[in-house]
Amino acid sequence: METSDPKMANERIFLWTTPRSLSTILAKAIAHMDGAAVWQEPYVSVYFSRVFHNPATFSKFPGMKTVAAQVKKIAETIDVVKGRYEGGNLQPQRDHPFTFDYVKAQLEKPLPEGKKFLLVKDHAFGIDGHYDQLPKGPSKHTFLIRHPNRVSLSVRRVLANVYEYEGDIDEFDIGASPFSSWDMLSEDPLYRLWNYVRENLEPNPVVIDADDLQNHTGDVMRKYCEAVGIPWKDIYTTWPASNDYVKYLYGGMEMVVWGEEYDFTTRAHSSSRISPTSGDVPAIPACCDGFAAEFREGYRVMYEHRIKPDQHSS
Repeated sequence: METSDPKMANERIFLWTTPRSLSTILAKAIAHMDGAAVWQEPYVSVYFSRVFHNPATFSKFPGMKTVAAQVKKIAETIDVVKGRYEGGNLQPQRDHPFTFDYVKAQLEKPLPEGKKFLLVKDHAFGIDGHYDQLPKGPSKHTFLIRHPNRVSLSVRRVLANVYEYEGDIDEFDIGASPFSSWDMLSEDPLYRLWNYVRENLEPNPVVIDADDLQNHTGDVMRKYCEAVGIPWKDIYTTWPASNDYVKYLYGGMEMVVWGEEYDFTTRAHSSSRISPTSGDVPAIPACCDGFAAEFREGYRVMYEHRIKPDQHSS
């Protein structure tokens, strides 16, 4: 990678979030901004590699055997599908195993030629407890939060799908997964990382809320861009519906293919705008409450620190 010109004040921007929080659609929006390069969840790829190599995973979370088989099958047949990403930046992880050292080295490289800034879109759980593996040099850390009720319902749908669950959805225990606290993960990694950033890196990191983003898209995106130093244009609230941009992301090809084949990134990848919420925050069934409860306090505190939209914006 060669250094690009002209430069922005914040050349490396992290967008930290939790699963099912609209981060993929926001990353697509930013990928279509002038001079953007986007890394797709490099630390999540590291986390999955660690999870799959941890003997405790499959005894504690039997459903992960199904997930591991899915990812293994994709890895074994990657030559069949990689043609759709030809000419892009995604790399098969069999050729470039995603370790902390590998990811850190990649993120410390100069910007790709012709690019003005790098967005690293990732989930906080990927680097939980390993903050020493953040890249050296200046970075701007930002956070996308979403109400835990909305997150838990969406997580339930995705996990039931990838676990190939065929029972009553209201009896599906979404806590039985390595995405809430267990041996390898602390409680509420996003809140923990936010506190680490505030105490060690920057006192007032940018926070935006997914409901605000949906209901006040232009205002929140503009304020976000202004806060991180991306020159704003009103045209940035819409983008091509095509998913052709995906191959130009940086990241592990297998994880991208898995997300598309099991339908938890398809809608975001084919989006052309961010749609408003469909109503008030929904109530959740008992099977989701334990998962949501883990994140309620962190969400409440971070919500108070969010960038607030103008009252009448849309």
